[in-house]
Amino acid sequence: MVISVSVNEVIRAVLDKFQSVYEKYYDLEVVSPVTTPNLLSHVHFETDDELLDFLYSEASMEVFGHAKETSNNVISHLVELYKSMPSDYKLRIVSDDLGKAKPATLWFLSKYGCSMDELIFYTTETIDYVWDTTDIFITSDMDVISAKPENKKLVTVSKEYNTNTVSNLTINSIMEIESFKNLFND
Repeated sequence: MVISVSVNEVIRAVLDKFQSVYEKYYDLEVVSPVTTPNLLSHVHFETDDELLDFLYSEASMEVFGHAKETSNNVISHLVELYKSMPSDYKLRIVSDDLGKAKPATLWFLSKYGCSMDELIFYTTETIDYVWDTTDIFITSDMDVISAKPENKKLVTVSKEYNTNTVSNLTINSIMEIESFKNLFND
């Protein structure tokens, strides 16, 4: 049983950190609070390239490495879930980070002591592969949610931007999960 858990907005509060780093770098307030991954609608950048350069080159460590957990001790809770998994289960942490955000993500995970069997950085082109090798996916990411195959289980971490999605289970935080083994009693 392979359980994949998304980093962004499941264990790392990257949207909150993006807002504070952006405001620090540009001495500008965001247009509106950053509550969705559609970042261009919140900032002065005119093109995707400007935004991507800021995120994945200029401010990667501050945005991705220095972000906080989505809730206090969420990674400690994930580690406890990991330690109590049956031996035939595998915990995979997944992230859609690019460029310098990848080492920043590794630093984020290590500073909080995250344990896992595997870490995968994926793109929109490789989501199907990640789903093919996953039994249960815990995410808030719309690209992952929309790519869900019928024969897989999806746990959606509820966010403003994914409230109208269909999943096998919807939670507000991974802290609500008491055991991976008993997540679905099929």
